[in-house]
Amino acid sequence: MASTRTLTDFLQHSGTILPEVEQGGVVLRRRGGDEIVLVSQQHWQALAASLRLLAEAYRDSQLMGRQGSQQKREWFALPWMSLLHEDDRRACIEELTTTALAALESGKLAALAETLEQWRATALATWDDDRKREQSDHFEDAPLPLPRP
Repeated sequence: MASTRTLTDFLQHSGTILPEVEQGGVVLRRRGGDEIVLVSQQHWQALAASLRLLAEAYRDSQLMGRQGSQQKREWFALPWMSLLHEDDRRACIEELTTTALAALESGKLAALAETLEQWRATALATWDDDRKREQSDHFEDAPLPLPRP
């Protein structure tokens, strides 16, 4: 769960409370109003991207159910997902869904941001590897058997 502080405590001791924001969110209680949640930009973007992905996956599952056929699709919520191979794409969606739900439940958004960035890096590495394989001068770096000394 996210740490909870009073708004007054935050205003008086922001230097000691702001590092907590990097770990997740900080809920600021106010006497006369709704609570405020502080999150870092990176965590907010990871949460927003995960929600876009989940909404898109849900929409697509509804469309596939009606159409009965699977077609090649473009990924608009997270464009880099189109660079992943199909099995990796499924694993990515599954891991991001699980991590997003856990992050929302626990208030620890750092894990979500990290998971999202790792999958993005994997997608870019996959794209780079696929591009290299398409080049005519590419050869596999398979290990060569060597005789034992």
